[in-house]
Amino acid sequence: MRDDAARGPGERLRQLRSRRGFTQEGLAEASGLSVQCIRKIEQGGSARMETYHQIAKALGVPTVWFVVPGSPEPIAESENVALLADIRGAIIPPVGMDGTALYDTADQEEPSLPRLRTAVDATAAAYHGDRYDHLAQVFPELIKSAQYHVARFDGPDADGREAVRLRADVLGLAGRYLLQVRAHDLALTALQQSLRDASAIGDVPLAASALCSQAWAMLRQGRLAEVERFCAATAGELEPRVSVATKEELAAWGWLLLRAASAAVRNTRTKEAEEYLSIAEMAGARLGEEEKGFPGHRAFGPVTVALMRAEVAMVAGEPGRGLSIMDGISPAAGRPHSSTWNRSQIERSWACLETGDTDRATEILQELKARSPQWLRYQQRAKDAAEAILKARTRIPTAAQREIADFLGVRD
Repeated sequence: MRDDAARGPGERLRQLRSRRGFTQEGLAEASGLSVQCIRKIEQGGSARMETYHQIAKALGVPTVWFVVPGSPEPIAESENVALLADIRGAIIPPVGMDGTALYDTADQEEPSLPRLRTAVDATAAAYHGDRYDHLAQVFPELIKSAQYHVARFDGPDADGREAVRLRADVLGLAGRYLLQVRAHDLALTALQQSLRDASAIGDVPLAASALCSQAWAMLRQGRLAEVERFCAATAGELEPRVSVATKEELAAWGWLLLRAASAAVRNTRTKEAEEYLSIAEMAGARLGEEEKGFPGHRAFGPVTVALMRAEVAMVAGEPGRGLSIMDGISPAAGRPHSSTWNRSQIERSWACLETGDTDRATEILQELKARSPQWLRYQQRAKDAAEAILKARTRIPTAAQREIADFLGVRD
């Protein structure tokens, strides 16, 4: 008999379902999916990680149990390959025979670290303002400028370290932008370069920021066990004495714990996720309120922790508890950056949908469209919510439902 690793998800699912005593209909009911979905997977079809997670919860196995190695199916090359050519060339420039990276930059005649620092800060503001079209235009030249400044100020002095720090900063921002537009592999390359730079100059909070984004990229790739393992281990290495820790140390520790929790719950390890959250809450409580301006242009505090606790409840199949947690967040505690808050609102839309309030679920997506349209159109989770809203309706779709579905490219 072939071992588990040699079989595809469909065959593995069919045999495990039989061992657990489920019919296809019974498993569909237990996992909250359609019989057609179960049948499609067992016949060799593929599914999103969220679908495997629902099945894994019903069968009592880790989500990654369904992920087996194999050659990917050939797919048509996306037009995004051409659209990302400039930023790809900046992050991974061609290298000449002597090993030197080949790129041009307008800063070759007049390098200026203060000017580069101002440009990086302005780009961070554009990122948090969801100005994605602007970012697509500025990132290639900004990354090349940072590359040039590192070469120009090469050395262990203050200018050399600042040039490396700025390159780490801009590569970290570029990686997060690329994750938002779903260029996952290129994002991971940028984030790992950012991490190497931050580590080289001993900037632990900036390195932790890059690690956190790297974990996000790996989560998008379904690498759940890896993310939990390395985030938990790194958080253990960085664990500060809470009573005397700096805000930056608390934030770095907290980010990693939240990523570990996110990975654990998606791999049906809810108990472990709750444990990570309980520890992260200590860091958030020590800050007292949500704060921005941490290395990597991040925010952290009790609101960020509460939003992750709500997300964990949602993934664990408790939408009512997720809504209760979100409703209990006081405006006086502050707010994280828009992308973090907006992601939580997509989860709120899902929670409303799963508790039967499709009208409120639609309203939340409409509010996000009005507030952050460029950001929203890249969110697969929002698209799935809009599709679920259409499927859940008992009457002709409302104008609002049709509008949001059309905006996100969902067809009835």
